[in-house]
Amino acid sequence: MSLFVTTRTAKDRIVHCIAKEEGRLVDCIVHSAGLSHENAVALLSFGAVYLDRRRVDSDCLVLPGQYVRAHLQPRRYPVDAIDWRATIVHHDDQFVVINKPTGIPVHATLDNRVENVLHQLSAALDVPLYITQRLDTEVGGLMVYAKTWEFQREFNRLLVERKVKKRYRALVASAPAVGRHVHYMKPSERSPKTLSAVDHPGWLPCVLRVVNVRRFENVIDSAPAFEVDIDLETGRTHQIRSQLSAMGSPIAGDGLYGSQRAYALNGIALFSVSVSWPVDASGERTFTLAPSWSGQTPSSDLTSATPTSFQLRV
Repeated sequence: MSLFVTTRTAKDRIVHCIAKEEGRLVDCIVHSAGLSHENAVALLSFGAVYLDRRRVDSDCLVLPGQYVRAHLQPRRYPVDAIDWRATIVHHDDQFVVINKPTGIPVHATLDNRVENVLHQLSAALDVPLYITQRLDTEVGGLMVYAKTWEFQREFNRLLVERKVKKRYRALVASAPAVGRHVHYMKPSERSPKTLSAVDHPGWLPCVLRVVNVRRFENVIDSAPAFEVDIDLETGRTHQIRSQLSAMGSPIAGDGLYGSQRAYALNGIALFSVSVSWPVDASGERTFTLAPSWSGQTPSSDLTSATPTSFQLRV
């Protein structure tokens, strides 16, 4: 008689089981999922197994009535191909600024706790790091991790007060209008996000400013494109991607938001080029970095506007 009551969902990608008697977690995974002992241990090491909805990464005792969920096909990310110390732009005793590689999540995903920037960079520096901000997996560029709880709290306070200034660059197939753009995002955990130019009760305001638009020749698909400088005022999930799409200028390579243009490099053509925040009454910390396509020379500067926050230096 089986020691576990088992069901499978999501096209056999997830197995759920409830223990009928006391047993070992690895045995539960082996018998419920039909895996070898070695593969069951590997799932645990990836953080793809949950006991009573809490992630566990090693074998343990499972008591009668406890619920086990195992993700049988965790999504993988190419972290071993990256020199993580080489991604560091700055670090001191309070924080680290890195050039985030595209294609790698910022933090642990539901089925993979190790193949992400936070885990890999913490291991490379041999110190615990803490999240202060996020970038989509497909997006590269500057981001900040805290080395102390105190810095994390202070940085998060500055974010809430909108005192952290962030600028992005994107490549798009059609030029958006320069100026301040406001949309409203329907609350949802799913993507793509739904936006409206009209406010609806409970929808979240999304605000960005297009500062500059430059025409480039032969930068994507051997065809003209436009490089856009963006100051971000609010920080919603997929905000820049969804707003540019709503403006008729989806980011190159971003098929989720309607782009028909391929992007030769990894990820999508969106890059975090600058982050800045105040450190005292008179000063600020500013970090800048050029995007991967910056070796291209613009053929013309179509439109421009003076930044309202800070002067970008790249």
